[in-house]
Amino acid sequence: MYSKEILLKDVKKSWLPLLDNQELDKIIKKLNTYKTTIYPEPKNIFQCFKYFELNETKVVFLGQDPYINKCEAMGLSFSVPINCKLPPSLKNIYKELNIDSTNGDLTDWVISNQFLMLNTSLTVLAKQSNSHTDIWKDYTDQLITNISTFVPKTIFLLLGNHAQSKLKFIDSKHIIITGVHPSPLSAYRGFFGSNIFEKLEKEYKNLFKKSIDWS
Repeated sequence: MYSKEILLKDVKKSWLPLLDNQELDKIIKKLNTYKTTIYPEPKNIFQCFKYFELNETKVVFLGQDPYINKCEAMGLSFSVPINCKLPPSLKNIYKELNIDSTNGDLTDWVISNQFLMLNTSLTVLAKQSNSHTDIWKDYTDQLITNISTFVPKTIFLLLGNHAQSKLKFIDSKHIIITGVHPSPLSAYRGFFGSNIFEKLEKEYKNLFKKSIDWS
């Protein structure tokens, strides 16, 4: 059963005006019609909004939709819970960062660096990629627009064509970094060796006067 009480529990107060609206009512109504498994579980759908306030957002790390396999989706783009096998895209992100780890939980990145690990679709049917894209599209398009409007200045990291299709919702006052998606289908076509995270680190340090903690 999906409800606002469950979805919005523990979300930081400043995010609520952007998240709690009539469009969310429609989405919840739709989600409650499904009899099949949906990821992530209801309490984790808005996980990325539980760690810092809206105006503290330093990087919007935009993903597409949640992972489609059991145990993987946790409400943070590209991230999986501890003890869960690394998905290929995250494996490739680690490879480009020269990180040797089997822990795919990126919560520390979120907390240490104020990364908003946001997917453009916040739920997915089990085993069916992009199955809820149409349900969430208008909602997250407006959310990206509002983040762009209300956050003074931040960095948007847009990897792949889907993420870059959201450029039209982002004001030019922000720093926008674009690159190839880290999926196995495209990683060897420009993601590996792109130094995309070095670019992010440089812009992050210039803007926020501190370094990114990738640990």
